[in-house]
Amino acid sequence: MYDRIDEVPKERTRAALLANKDNAFLSLKLFLLQYHPSNLSKEQLGFHRASWAKARSFFADLDFKSLIKEIDQELAIAGGVTPSVAKKMAQYEFITVTTPEQLAEVCRLIKDKKAVAIDTETTGLDAMMSQCVGISLCVEAGKAFYVPFGHITIEPQLSEQEVVSALAPVFADESIKKYFHNAKFDLHVLKTIGLDVKGFDFDTLVAASLTVKEWQRIGLKYLSEYFFDEPMLTFEEVVKQNKYKNFSYVPFELATTYAASDAHQTLRLVPLLEKELKQEKMQELYDAIEFPLVGVLFKMEQAGIYLDVNQLHALNVRVTQEIKSLEAQILMLAGEKQQLINLNSPRQIEQLLFVELGLPPQKKSAKGTSYSTDSEVLEALSALHPVPGLILKYRELFKLKSTYIDALPTYINPKTGCIHTTYSQTAVATGRLSSFDPNLQNIPADSSGYGIEIRAAFKPKPGHIFLSADYSQIELRVLAQLSGDVNLINAFLAGHDIHAETASKLFDVPLALVSHEQRQIGKRINFSILYGLTPYGLSKDLDISFKDAKHYIEKYFAQYPGVQAWMEKIIIDCKHTGYVKTLWGHRRWVPTIYEKNRVMYEEARRIAINTVAQGTAADIMKIGMIALDKELVKRGLDAYLVLQIHDELLISVHESQKEQVEEITKEILQSVVSWQIPLGVTTRFGTDWKEVTK
Repeated sequence: MYDRIDEVPKERTRAALLANKDNAFLSLKLFLLQYHPSNLSKEQLGFHRASWAKARSFFADLDFKSLIKEIDQELAIAGGVTPSVAKKMAQYEFITVTTPEQLAEVCRLIKDKKAVAIDTETTGLDAMMSQCVGISLCVEAGKAFYVPFGHITIEPQLSEQEVVSALAPVFADESIKKYFHNAKFDLHVLKTIGLDVKGFDFDTLVAASLTVKEWQRIGLKYLSEYFFDEPMLTFEEVVKQNKYKNFSYVPFELATTYAASDAHQTLRLVPLLEKELKQEKMQELYDAIEFPLVGVLFKMEQAGIYLDVNQLHALNVRVTQEIKSLEAQILMLAGEKQQLINLNSPRQIEQLLFVELGLPPQKKSAKGTSYSTDSEVLEALSALHPVPGLILKYRELFKLKSTYIDALPTYINPKTGCIHTTYSQTAVATGRLSSFDPNLQNIPADSSGYGIEIRAAFKPKPGHIFLSADYSQIELRVLAQLSGDVNLINAFLAGHDIHAETASKLFDVPLALVSHEQRQIGKRINFSILYGLTPYGLSKDLDISFKDAKHYIEKYFAQYPGVQAWMEKIIIDCKHTGYVKTLWGHRRWVPTIYEKNRVMYEEARRIAINTVAQGTAADIMKIGMIALDKELVKRGLDAYLVLQIHDELLISVHESQKEQVEEITKEILQSVVSWQIPLGVTTRFGTDWKEVTK
């Protein structure tokens, strides 16, 4: 090319090529493979499986955790303890407690030290349905105990009754501090064998979630490696690799090494994480919100919620009939060749739509190997042919049936007859609570189809009624308070419909003349701004042109200039510190805020802005839950928290006390903060969850 540089037609291009000629040839040189004498023979390069372990120290220096784990698994010695774990844990004394005398001595030690770290071992992951087979205890660094009582081995062990009788007075002694890692799980397990714990003092999982960086993991095994450089045995190594059915089959020696180390490392983490909380300025957040919330969530999970299986079965019959009807319609329209089509197969749907029916493909699939048949494509094709629209309806109903109607009854606890979801306060980066096994925060609320009918099957216990308390537009109120935008604040203080207020300025019409459609756009934009949506994202969201979306956003910020200034300050502060935080100091690291890539940077902006608003709203809800639970107990009322669905609480209350509890609930939730903008709480009563759904 450079030999014929004069033939390059554009002068600007030719000049650029000449200016960078040295770089071009340097790039060529760097690109070409260079032959370098290594003085290595073929034999020296041979790989010997037995020599693989010699690389462990090298991998450790480079922090290659996956390769270290692979080596440790391959080097598992008799009994399943890997050399790295054996070496680290050999310095500690882990004792198996199998006699009443030993157990009595452990109890005496706990009483003397006035503090103990506790861990439980079970036959499964469901804390309320699995069987507890042993308890680990640690009162001082260097020594820990494992008390087996449910193992299926030939070794002698204490009975469950003996263990419970000995530990009950110690666990009930409020003056003895109890430490856990993921306390709710162990508290549930202990409750199932009749052990109530008083004096719960620290949860290392919750503390770690507030102090470690966003990309660091907070499991006990990871914390042990991170803080102490001490690997621990994993469940995979102890149970699965040895092909044991569950932990009850694990021999005592291996079980003790695994279980006692959990309690031991938990105890060692407590002072370290207490120090971290102070250094990271997280102590107040931990003491005021996250730690007391553990007890509230434990009570909610214990209470559970009743599901009327018969009512759900009746709904299942209706949904199944409609699914079959949709299948028949689709097959009829598809023609004779498609009588055996699997409507859950993207490949077969692709064949039907783009080959048999000849509809135009819209876009490639995520892998790029076929054409997409996602909901966006089906929506677009619905205007051309009835089949895509019917497939959309089929998918919605099939998901409803498989995800909720069929699945929910499998979560019913046979002992209580209720569903007991698990809440996590550490899983969502914004600080929001999440629900799983099952996720009861995701039960459909759309009144246009069958989804809302699932909620009708959730009912309070006899003599009780449901009270729903919902924070009205809490994230927008948070936005108004934090941004200090005068127009937004005045709209709330005047009691205006904030979505209509926004629409009024967007469309230049009087507030009283805002149409329903205009209000809906105002609502979408209000929340879109909160989530940092770009003009492109808004255009897709509202199905409008990029130009209109850009115009709406510009008019929004002209209406609420304080909001834009606040958002920009969030980004500036985030770039300075690397993180954002809620009003109560809940922190989220945003490493991509420094990205040069525009797409990743815009995503980082959205994360930063949304975290502050949504996280502050989540903190308000948590404070309200803690205060409300405390007040209901203090007054001795027959009412308790059942579910938390982001901005909403579901409370079970005796019918005779419903007005009193409603008044207390509103008073407590609205007084969480003393802001210029009052928190609005809407309440509803109902005999099932559907009736209180807004």
